[in-house]
Amino acid sequence: MSKYPIIFLNGTSSSGKTTIARALQRLWHDPMLYASIDSFIFMFADHVLRDDEVRKRALWPLISAFNQSLPHIAETGFPVVIDYVMESRAWLDECLSSLAGYQVYFVGVMCPLDELERREIARGDRQVGFARWQHDRVHRYGPYDLEVDTHTHSPESCAEQLKELLLSKTVPQAFARLRKEKTAGQ
Repeated sequence: MSKYPIIFLNGTSSSGKTTIARALQRLWHDPMLYASIDSFIFMFADHVLRDDEVRKRALWPLISAFNQSLPHIAETGFPVVIDYVMESRAWLDECLSSLAGYQVYFVGVMCPLDELERREIARGDRQVGFARWQHDRVHRYGPYDLEVDTHTHSPESCAEQLKELLLSKTVPQAFARLRKEKTAGQ
């Protein structure tokens, strides 16, 4: 079991998760791992990701593999920040299961839709429309242990909030609540 709690960032594409995670890595006093669902997704060739039918069939088993890899990453003994786009309750349930026994801070990375769409177009490396499609889906599992707003705060300011959360030793509640809701619903 890792001695560090896990920071689990959840937000839409272009919300700033990667930039915050990289800023937190620079702020933290020890080496910190960055585990991104995108690093798994982009193992596929571009033509797979652009084809709606092929993408739907290909992503589910790959995302499941990422979800199941998370405890192995946490067991390295380094602090971990996870970058995720929680589009599905099934994905959440897999993460709740695979990270059972770990302290996980569930962090909502918030940004208004108009700004997400502006960033998505400016980036040029994402399919336009994903942020809009994801906007109302990814945050439906809250409340979070912490929410950061990337529209009103810099990535460094958001990373500082995460560092303070880790140092506070506050017991994370969101994943425990979500597990309890899942058990009650069965």
